[in-house]
Amino acid sequence: MEDRTLSRATIPPGVLTGLLDVADQHQVATGAWFAGTGLDRARLEEPGTLVSYRQAITVIRRALATLPAGPLGLLIGNRDPLLTWGPLGIAMRSAATVAEAIRVALDYHQGSGTLVDFFSTHTGDETVVELVPRTREPDLLVFLTEEAFAGIVTLIRLTFGASSGPAAAHLSYPPPPWASAYARLWRFPVTFDSDRTTLTLPRTLETRRIPTANATHFEAALSATRALLDPEPVDALVAAVEGALRADLRRRKTATQVAAELGVSPRTLHRRLADAGHSFGAIQDGVRRRHADTLLTNTRRSITEIAAELGYHDPREFRRAYKRWTDTTPSQVRRDRSG
Repeated sequence: MEDRTLSRATIPPGVLTGLLDVADQHQVATGAWFAGTGLDRARLEEPGTLVSYRQAITVIRRALATLPAGPLGLLIGNRDPLLTWGPLGIAMRSAATVAEAIRVALDYHQGSGTLVDFFSTHTGDETVVELVPRTREPDLLVFLTEEAFAGIVTLIRLTFGASSGPAAAHLSYPPPPWASAYARLWRFPVTFDSDRTTLTLPRTLETRRIPTANATHFEAALSATRALLDPEPVDALVAAVEGALRADLRRRKTATQVAAELGVSPRTLHRRLADAGHSFGAIQDGVRRRHADTLLTNTRRSITEIAAELGYHDPREFRRAYKRWTDTTPSQVRRDRSG
């Protein structure tokens, strides 16, 4: 919890207001939820209010301690996507294709109010979306996972109909007492006690065009989402390069490959990045390092598996790169976490 970004107010409070609605239904007092956070109910309900990750986690932990036990995350994530996703939901529903909507969601999900991170990989005919906690909060894992995945399921079904949606879910925690609610609400196989927390989508879904596509709405909603995460403008090409690299880190894309994806020549790509004060190699290192930090800190994957996830066939190559980036080693990060 030392990352200063965790104290930066960039998160729409949709999850917190959802918990307040549940409290009202059960006539539970909520004043004590906010003690020492600098928040209160009136402020959360004001338009434009943002909270930090630290504030949100504190309030959620207190709320779950006072509300009746149950599938609260499923219920909150199953609400109207405008409440769950905000401007990002509008951007996703107005994107041209599902592939574009997924890319936008992975790049900007923190602007929707979610309190976890997402990464995607492709395996044969499937797209696998993995959920990774932003920090270690084992007592909140069930709630945060339910809310995040329920929001994805709801958005897909709103867009393509009740029969659409993921093919399966694998969750890294034991079945909660309300496990039957998953099958009732999601209607696809759910496996508990898995090594990873993933949602599997049919690969064919990515090629589908979105019925509500609208380029004007897409750009406006995406700009509003970016403004939450980056109050200072970020060069659009830099953001595009980062998104192209994050989409498939295992491939270790070259500048030539990324340039082709973005519709520019390699020479133009390097020149425009230089004009913005960046280099392709530095951007690539930054994307890999951030993903490595997340996986080392918040998952139980082996260093060999993490190396492969980042495109390193030899774990020693990953260790050398990580040492160069951080002046420490992946093993030391793991020991520090255990300590």
